[in-house]
Amino acid sequence: MPRSDAVHNRELIMEAFHNATRTEQPGLPTMSEIVRLSGLGRGTVYRHFPDIGSLAFSFMSVGYEPLFEETRQSLRRAQNYDENRAALKDHLLRYRAYSKEHLSILTRPECIVSEGYILASTSNRQCVRKALRQMFRDEHLGPDYLEGLSDLIARVAEPDHIRLCGVTYDGEDPLAETSVETALSLLKVSI
Repeated sequence: MPRSDAVHNRELIMEAFHNATRTEQPGLPTMSEIVRLSGLGRGTVYRHFPDIGSLAFSFMSVGYEPLFEETRQSLRRAQNYDENRAALKDHLLRYRAYSKEHLSILTRPECIVSEGYILASTSNRQCVRKALRQMFRDEHLGPDYLEGLSDLIARVAEPDHIRLCGVTYDGEDPLAETSVETALSLLKVSI
C-alpha cells in the first residue's frame, strides 16, 4: 500500500500535467514545467515518472480505465440487441467526451504514436467489437466484415476524428450525438 504522501504527490503531479496540457502548445510540457507546476522537488517528480512519456501514459490510463470498465460491465448486463446498442452508444459518447476533454494532449504527435494512445484506441475497438458480436450473435458476420464495421464505428469517438471535425477541447461538441447515431446507422446495413 503506497504511503499517503506518495499518493498525494502523485495526484499533484497528475494535476500539474493536466493543467500544463490544457493550452495549445507545440509539444508536451517538459519535466521541468511539471516540477514547477506541481510545487514538488525534482527528485520526487522523477521518482514517480522517469520521463514525460511515462507521465502522459499514466495520465491517460487513469481516465480510460474506468471508462472501459463501465463499458465492459454494461455489455455484460446487456441481454438483447437494443440493450447492446444502448451500451455501445453510451460507450461511444463517453469515449468521445473524454477524448474531447483531453484533445489538446491526445492530438499531439508524441501522444498519437505513444503506447497509451494505441492501447486506448485498441480498447475502444475491442468494446465496439464485443458489442457487435453480441448484437449479431445469430448472424454470421465474417471476421473481415466485423473488423471493418468495428473500425468505422469506433472511429467516430477517436481524438483525430474529433479534431478533424473542428472540435476543440475547450469548445462545444454539438455533433456528438448526431455523429454517434450516424455511425450506428451502419448497423442497419449489416442486418
